[in-house]
Amino acid sequence: KGRLVCFDKNKTSTSHIVGDADSMPLKTNSFDKVISINSIYYFRNPFNVVEDVHKILRRGGKFVLMVPFFYPIHDVPFDKYRFTEHGLAALLKSHFKIEKIRTFGGVFNIPAIILHSMIKGMPLMFPKHIRKPIEILAYAVYPFYIVAQIISLLDIIDKTERFPTYYFVVASKK
Repeated sequence: KGRLVCFDKNKTSTSHIVGDADSMPLKTNSFDKVISINSIYYFRNPFNVVEDVHKILRRGGKFVLMVPFFYPIHDVPFDKYRFTEHGLAALLKSHFKIEKIRTFGGVFNIPAIILHSMIKGMPLMFPKHIRKPIEILAYAVYPFYIVAQIISLLDIIDKTERFPTYYFVVASKK
């Protein structure tokens, strides 16, 4: 229930508010939840962003985060940070009580991540005039990627949580 407000750095068809998360132009105590999917690692200062999220959340409000960990660097130079479970706890501890930190992915998912990165990244390694044939060649790897995705289902038996692809966090405002 409720209304979804999309805050983004660029105007899109889904954005309601355009701004910089490093200095959010939003009213104090105005939101029940803030959801950040794959974004906090882009910010200049994630600690300031967490402080701003704390300000805009109402008492008891929830901060939901999804962040990559074992994932290739992308969007250079904007992809700046990778947080472990302990780094996320340090990031949030001043303003939030962590209710849940859950890992996604595991050791069996690593080959799928690497193959996916190869498929997407190989064409970018070569001069523009030969990228199309390299792109076609990269897609020849696709059957191996599908097999790796199937193998990644075995992550349910990896209880070590030492190779997370992503972290999912739910924290409530103190």
